[in-house]
Amino acid sequence: MISRVPRTIATLAPPRPIVARSRLLHTATAARSPHSHVCDVCIVGGGIVGTALACALASRPAASSLKVALVEAGDLFRPVEVKPNVYSNRVSSLTPGSVRFLQQLGVWQHIDATRPRPYDKMEVWDAVGEGRISFDAATMGGSAIAWILENNLVQAALAGSVRSAGSNIEVFNRAKVGSISGGETVGDWPVVQLEDGKTIRARLLIGADGANSKVREFAKIESVGWDYPQKGIVATLRVDNTVSNDTAWQRFLPTGPIALLPLADGYSSLVWSTRADLAPRICALPEKDFVELVNAAFSNPVPDVEFLTSQIAPDGKPTTDFAFEADWGRQRAVVNGPFPPKVLEVREGSRAPFPLRMRNSSRYVQDRIALIGDAAHTVHPLAGQGLNLGLADAKTLSDVIDDAVFEGQDIGQIHVLEKYAAERYGHNLSMLTAVHGIGRLFGTDSKIVSWIRSTGLNLTNSATPLKAQIMDIASR
Repeated sequence: MISRVPRTIATLAPPRPIVARSRLLHTATAARSPHSHVCDVCIVGGGIVGTALACALASRPAASSLKVALVEAGDLFRPVEVKPNVYSNRVSSLTPGSVRFLQQLGVWQHIDATRPRPYDKMEVWDAVGEGRISFDAATMGGSAIAWILENNLVQAALAGSVRSAGSNIEVFNRAKVGSISGGETVGDWPVVQLEDGKTIRARLLIGADGANSKVREFAKIESVGWDYPQKGIVATLRVDNTVSNDTAWQRFLPTGPIALLPLADGYSSLVWSTRADLAPRICALPEKDFVELVNAAFSNPVPDVEFLTSQIAPDGKPTTDFAFEADWGRQRAVVNGPFPPKVLEVREGSRAPFPLRMRNSSRYVQDRIALIGDAAHTVHPLAGQGLNLGLADAKTLSDVIDDAVFEGQDIGQIHVLEKYAAERYGHNLSMLTAVHGIGRLFGTDSKIVSWIRSTGLNLTNSATPLKAQIMDIASR
């Protein structure tokens, strides 16, 4: 077997003989195939994770020889207009590891430099107890904890990279998968049939098609997990711009965490997990009452928040004066800060509820099949790790495929794909379990449990090496 040279050296000198071998393999197969399209890799799902994988394969020294098909049901090339002080309500907190990956792909550089918002501080505290933990990038040896960025801008930059990749990536845009067949015998290639009648036969089929993955369904891979009795709420908020907006804030309420993430000076993104029956009512509140409720959720005692949410009618109309009650609550009982910038208004049309669930596939690979991103796993948003896990999947799988092409191996064989699963499955499962455990721990107002978790938070906050280790794990 050929020994792999270091990736940095391989980048300077692509292994041309191995590339030629790969081309002969798929060219010969294509010549005798009755299908409309034959490729080495077919990626179903052109979201951020699937498109990132396509770009990663095109950028690798050996894998760039592969023919890749990217199937997207929506419009991958939908234009995105960047307007000052206008932000999408769908954002992600991108870790340093994710940003490095996007930089390596040449994607990060094509995102409007005014939009990624780094934050170098994070404040997390318990609404029931006295526990609090603070993170500071400077004390952890970094320049930023993470970057808040709108998902559509990442998607648009990746789509631009796909356009510039040339003929190696063929995009089936606005193409819905009708059915998937094949793979009944070892070595048999899967065939994707699109609703428009086109077929795609691939040496390796990759499911990047989300939580309801058709690829996972075809492979008969079980998705294990549950739906939470909660819903998330997102919104874009205008906040007090007289204070710096370089901190991410998260307060754990008994009904779920509420987080405020910086977008720019004077603007933040809200992510609030609460009871499923409350979420649509909160979304339907009049703007001024919604603003009062959000400010109370960050700064008032828990009984005040519980009272206010109990005063929302099914149609979203308040049955009490929210401003009076919230102000009276703050005067009656002082809650120790610091607190996030005061919310001044919510952007019209930016409020939206979404389901919360945890899922992990029983396996990520089988012969000629691999799952990445939400097709493989779904996590509660309280730690902001969903997209980061998916991007790490894409990077790892692209590395595994690149190594296999260099060594002349069949990229669809299970023994090749198991290298990807071995690196990602345990890490993802650990993250999913940790996030679920944190949610369960803070999802009760029991005084005993509150004392235990507050004590743990405060002890961790005083242990700088432990905080640095937590930050290191979360930033990968």
